[in-house]
Amino acid sequence: MTGQPVGAAAWQDVPTTYLVCAQDRGTPAERQREFARKAGRVVEIEAGHHPFLSQPVVVRDLLLSL
Repeated sequence: MTGQPVGAAAWQDVPTTYLVCAQDRGTPAERQREFARKAGRVVEIEAGHHPFLSQPVVVRDLLLSL
């Protein structure tokens, strides 16, 4: 075995934000919302799978707000 056991998960100690893309056909929004349950903050936008291409200003503003 070449791996080591995980001793800590950073998301438990570092503030986290999950961006849900409501129009994503690759990963449905319901599934994304399940993933996002552990995040400290959830932001949902009307975008597909690549929001950084379809809504770059929204993604930029979100990143700058973190």
